[in-house]
Amino acid sequence: MDIFLFIFGAIIGSFLNVVALRWDEKNFNGRSECPHCHKVLRWWELVPVFSFLVLRARCSSCKHKISFQYPLVEIWTGLIFLTVPYLMLPIFCIYVVITIYDFKYKIIPDPLVYAAIILSILYAFVSYDPIDWLAGPIIFLFFAAIWFFSQGRAMGFGDAKLGLSVGLLLGMAQGLSAITLAFWIGACVSLILMALSKFGFLKSALGLTIKSEVPFAPFIILGAWISLIFDLNILHASSL
Repeated sequence: MDIFLFIFGAIIGSFLNVVALRWDEKNFNGRSECPHCHKVLRWWELVPVFSFLVLRARCSSCKHKISFQYPLVEIWTGLIFLTVPYLMLPIFCIYVVITIYDFKYKIIPDPLVYAAIILSILYAFVSYDPIDWLAGPIIFLFFAAIWFFSQGRAMGFGDAKLGLSVGLLLGMAQGLSAITLAFWIGACVSLILMALSKFGFLKSALGLTIKSEVPFAPFIILGAWISLIFDLNILHASSL
């Protein structure tokens, strides 16, 4: 059962990749093609993870490298389907799209985050004690204050809206743990990027510099996923 659930999640992950990459175009029905030579891909070139390995990470036509984003998102979504309660899956699917889009464009589309907030509210209605409802507003106000006082330099307002969704979805203990983890993960990534920049690896391999903007939404979402899996209560917050 688990392997079929993972495979189904990976297939959904492949679709979420398409949604994120075509979000600006609003063209989700067109045939998949190589972004470089525009060759229409055949069915066997679209099998999640498997096709990437068989093709050795290169287009069968122009031999251009295929981004590791595709198998990583497919594997991650498969793991999400294995570890996240069924009722939360639609929200986490939105989170996956937000992660991809924020990595690429450094912004969170409003329709996506508003959809996540609405679904999180519906989930909170049936799942939590009243005190857990405070987690969303608390996280939102915290992030909104950072955005306001830094004039948007330290954090985007979209992160505040995403924090509202995470708090409503996970409740007080797991929600605050998710945000704590997000800052820890972000700090670790920043230290790694600083180390890589000293050896010139950051720009040559990743196309980044030490001044490159690093989106925070993926850290929030990764923190939310980890907090949910391990039922974390880092700050010892509990329902009354």
